[in-house]
Amino acid sequence: MRLLLSPSLIALSLGVTLLIATPTSAQGAGTSRPKNLCKCIPDDKTCWPSEAAWEEFNDKKGVNGKNGVHGRLIATTPVASVCHGMPGVPRDEAKCKEVEAGYGFDKWRSNQPGAVMSANWETFMGEGCLLKQTTPCEQGAVPLYTVNATSVDDVVATVKFASKNNLPFVVKNTGHDYLGRSMGIYSLSLWTHFMKKISHNDMFIPDGAPANTKAEAAMILEPGVVWEEAYNYANQHNRLVVGGNHPTVGAAGGFCQSGGHGPLSPLHGLCVDNVLQYKVVIANGTVLDANAYQNQDLFWALRGGGPSYGVVVEAVYRTHPPASFQVALLNITATDEAMMLKVSEAYYAHQTRLSAAKWAGYALTRKDHLFMVYHLPNGNEATARNDFAPFKQELEAIGATIDKERYLPMPSYKAFLDFWASISSGRNVGLNLLLGSRLIPSTMLSSREGSKQLATTMFGILKATQPNTKEYLSMLVTGGQVAKANAAETSVHPGWRTAGLFNVIYGGWADSTPVDQQKDFATRLTTAVDELRKITPGAGTYMNEADANEPDFKDAFFGPNYQRLLEIKNKYDPQSLFYCRKCVGSDEWDALSVCRM
Repeated sequence: MRLLLSPSLIALSLGVTLLIATPTSAQGAGTSRPKNLCKCIPDDKTCWPSEAAWEEFNDKKGVNGKNGVHGRLIATTPVASVCHGMPGVPRDEAKCKEVEAGYGFDKWRSNQPGAVMSANWETFMGEGCLLKQTTPCEQGAVPLYTVNATSVDDVVATVKFASKNNLPFVVKNTGHDYLGRSMGIYSLSLWTHFMKKISHNDMFIPDGAPANTKAEAAMILEPGVVWEEAYNYANQHNRLVVGGNHPTVGAAGGFCQSGGHGPLSPLHGLCVDNVLQYKVVIANGTVLDANAYQNQDLFWALRGGGPSYGVVVEAVYRTHPPASFQVALLNITATDEAMMLKVSEAYYAHQTRLSAAKWAGYALTRKDHLFMVYHLPNGNEATARNDFAPFKQELEAIGATIDKERYLPMPSYKAFLDFWASISSGRNVGLNLLLGSRLIPSTMLSSREGSKQLATTMFGILKATQPNTKEYLSMLVTGGQVAKANAAETSVHPGWRTAGLFNVIYGGWADSTPVDQQKDFATRLTTAVDELRKITPGAGTYMNEADANEPDFKDAFFGPNYQRLLEIKNKYDPQSLFYCRKCVGSDEWDALSVCRM
């Protein structure tokens, strides 16, 4: 079996982080590394598995039973390597055309073991293999090996092998991750994308529950199921399940473990509020049930504490009765920045009222226009027009133009999602992308002064991060049942329970952009978002859509729950096999994620 590792990466020595984070002092690959504190990497022949050990683990002949993966081990390469060529991978024009055709599409990328949705996380220190780069092709942060798991036994065998050999280890389904948590230098990757079992139980009772426990309708998912598949299945059973609005995001992995918001959240809560049970493979290879009656601490941690406690191999979600949706679509333009600031202020000032009326939705703001797609469960056009009338009156007073206004009835959630897909771009991945975000407290939106301050701050961030950024999103996925849920039952940041909006700004760069310019944008983004952090103290943010260089990730992602989460992490994963970027306990590791500091 060939080991595909760039010589330049083997030679790395001192503290640099993935792509763009601030350098820190760290021990790297070529230095003296204390074995009890460091992961094993390929240039350490005293611990790195031999070719024979890898072959035995791969177990093509099936002689090792549950201790092998039966030929599912892949020597992973960057997807664009066939277009450029690299050691061990010759150029292949025919395969390159396939890569070029699929490179920017999520469904294609999710089927590639060496790809993620934000291509910058496939690189390391500017080295990698992107489609349009002009520098030599390198392995970058793409894992060296991938196990294409199709069963719980595959997961258990892989976890045991990684743990026994103390390997850098990552878990990946589709690769929808803005923090790069499903890529890792020198790593073994567990790829769960083809674990696709899905079922529905109208009378689900968690394992270990008392005899008088009330049964609930539930959907049972393996980790490879994506939301499009889950929604279609729920629709067939005339039910709703709370998930994201992107169809190819994984439904049972990091999305829900980090909180999980979506169009239904104000109606039925966050994803973590709807989890009834997890089945988890922990670091020693044991399979545990985690619910309100068994392994309660692990269950609590997996509902908001991020993906760093084990591998979820089955998730059980509460389902809900069907609903129709009334959609309101508005596009508002302004003649200059001063007018646009007033439009933005008015938008924020009306969110508390719209939230109370049970609206939810998304708004995209640019320097000259605001585009809104909002929806009201079981609403109608008359109610929609009445609810938006005060906002429209203020826009007319400002002098802004409403150049598109539509009110559309949607008979089902599936119809709403199909509509959403029709107004979204299909080619939306394979980009180099960074985000900055913050939960916006409802108290800020309850005053005109607060709305004005927020609008001014967001426009300041937009200016400070151009030309890399062009827009930002405001998401009304808070309030309602998100605010009413019992916060103590989950480990999600408490800021979700008092938030009135969630704001995200995002931007990127071309494949050929020099590393120093990438770092400059990353620094400007973090610095600019500091102004938003200052006016929202303690509010926190959503770790799945956050700054990869968040300066105080413990407070921003976990708030007061961090210490308890760390204790649970150390209980179930004492050697930190499930390390991931900006996750619980990650600050104990060096910049290469190889040695404890």
